[in-house]
Amino acid sequence: MASGLRVMRGRVRLSLYALALGSGALLAHLGGPPRPQASGTHPPAMMTFTAAALAAPLTPAPVSAASPALDPPPTQEPSAEARDGQRRDGYGDGLIIEGGTPHRLILFTFDDGPDRRTTPLLLDRLDAAGVKAVFFLTASRIAGTNTMEREQAALARETLARGHLVGSHTLDHLQLPLLEDAAVAAQVIGAEEVFRRALGFRPTLLRPPGGARSPRIDEMLAARHYTTVLWNLSTGDPQVHSAPEVFDTFRRVLERRERENGERGGIILLHDTYAWSVDAFQMILAELWSRNCRLLARGEELYDVVADLSFFYQPRAGAPASAVAKPGEVSPQVLAQRQARLRVETAARCNSADGF
Repeated sequence: MASGLRVMRGRVRLSLYALALGSGALLAHLGGPPRPQASGTHPPAMMTFTAAALAAPLTPAPVSAASPALDPPPTQEPSAEARDGQRRDGYGDGLIIEGGTPHRLILFTFDDGPDRRTTPLLLDRLDAAGVKAVFFLTASRIAGTNTMEREQAALARETLARGHLVGSHTLDHLQLPLLEDAAVAAQVIGAEEVFRRALGFRPTLLRPPGGARSPRIDEMLAARHYTTVLWNLSTGDPQVHSAPEVFDTFRRVLERRERENGERGGIILLHDTYAWSVDAFQMILAELWSRNCRLLARGEELYDVVADLSFFYQPRAGAPASAVAKPGEVSPQVLAQRQARLRVETAARCNSADGF
């Protein structure tokens, strides 16, 4: 039985690769300009680019009859508001986001999932804390070729239904700069097809596995209208096996970023595939709230856990594919409004008999 499931998954993955490779001119759908050719040679026909091909729509496209026969999504799908929010979130075609900010803005992001063992508890803890996050999904985990993947596809829909954003983490979590163009296309377009089938839309946000990128990869993703989202507050959670270690790494990175770069907040990288990361989320949030009690007493700007990328996103607007967004910023008026609300909430929390 196990070998049969592996064969089935292999066939589906090959079908996705074939779809990516055969959906018209491969690089016309995904790639930037062809790489330089040797003198006296000409690029092959598949390297030809047209404006129409590069302007691929961000809204869901009809599924091709040649697409692999994945299980159809169950009747309980994300709400129309959740799906429309993903399609019209305005986050496509953006400059590369590195995550730094001079303000105490904090955005939680989670990579590699969903995982049926750990993601449900994380979603409950996010709800309990009133926190929204961005999840970068490895598409092969929700491809629907077996019971586990079907359960995880349902988790992805639940993530959307609870108001979180999701983006692509490619099909198989391979480092893109190490791959040839055709394999990059298979990872990116193959993930899009899984997203369409499991969630009903194609993503506009992409986090390259390991944060690995290059000018070639930047060009290819920009041509596909993606916004690349990185991070500046690492937790090192793949390298450790306990929540205190993850928390300690976060604390040291946060303090070093402020001391060396003037970054007082930013985008946190965690993984919802590790139990210790799910536990560390609560420790990190409690630390931010505790710091806010001290900051409130000193009259300083408080840590503000934000719900989306709006303070970090900047449209590409014709800039080069490798151009990086400026550090996250907030207008003085919006900052004053948000901080006023936070001061009231923080005062109530700090004076509560229940504490944190």
